[in-house]
Amino acid sequence: MRSLRYHRYGSPEVLRIDELPEPSPPAGHAKVRIAAAGLNPIDWKLLAGHVRLIPLFRPPPRGVAFDFAGEIASIGGGATQRHLGERVMGSLLPFGRDGACSDYVIIPYDRMLPLPSEIDFVHAAALPIAAGTALQALTDAAGLAAGQRVLIIGAAGGVGHFAVQIAKHLGAYIVALCSAANVDFVRGLGADEAVDYARKDLTPGEGFDVIFDAASASSFAASRRMLSAYGCYISTSGDLTAALTTSAGAVIARLTSRQRAIAFTLRNGPPLWRRLLDLVAKGVLRAHVERTIGIEEVADALQAMLTGHARGKIVVRLA
Repeated sequence: MRSLRYHRYGSPEVLRIDELPEPSPPAGHAKVRIAAAGLNPIDWKLLAGHVRLIPLFRPPPRGVAFDFAGEIASIGGGATQRHLGERVMGSLLPFGRDGACSDYVIIPYDRMLPLPSEIDFVHAAALPIAAGTALQALTDAAGLAAGQRVLIIGAAGGVGHFAVQIAKHLGAYIVALCSAANVDFVRGLGADEAVDYARKDLTPGEGFDVIFDAASASSFAASRRMLSAYGCYISTSGDLTAALTTSAGAVIARLTSRQRAIAFTLRNGPPLWRRLLDLVAKGVLRAHVERTIGIEEVADALQAMLTGHARGKIVVRLA
């Protein structure tokens, strides 16, 4: 079987397609024939070795991508509700070496959910990390509510375009920060205002109840003048610097104001995915898949993602 892997940390050019024997699932696991895998910024960050010093993360050789959708090809021993041919979706934990850009992956039952027939594999694979981040950040962490004002930074990206849709569903007034090329796109998603971040006279406004930095492009210190007295700045903490800066901002906020700063940590698992699938079924949420690519195109796609100017999601089609 094919498996996209890297044997040393580096740029996307170190990726290679290995031919590996098909694995067999142990008890509590299923072998899933992967139909589609969603790419996320964490993929190139792990590839570049940004977390190499964290003991929990196993070193190369490592696979690429975590979000997946596919069909169960075989099941391990023991009692289970899973069955052969079942359509499933989910997300791998990042600590191991397996990646979803493989023809087959051994996956624990608790890292997958049944996939409704009305949702195709490509759009399902786009959901877990990006849409889950947007949903958890805006609802669980920030508590965004109807009638509130929210500024979404990076509104056209993988997380951002889901955030616009979720904020619209919650009844918030949305100001979306994006590139000039994406202004019409984010308005079409439901933004009340779309602002080109490159404008020299940029003044998104003030009195925001929530500022959601989906691109980790700002900070609490830079954003707090735009927040209301009880406003919340929340960052996806896309890198260590952003996480530390936001954590420091949280301390400053507590000591000097009634505002909040939150360094976001995703709880990526079945309870969150069920909520996403429910929103999809209700027509509230839909992944914008900008491109579907083959496994041999992943290196170029990750290289393009490094620029930070993505629109929606890129999904790898494997079957």
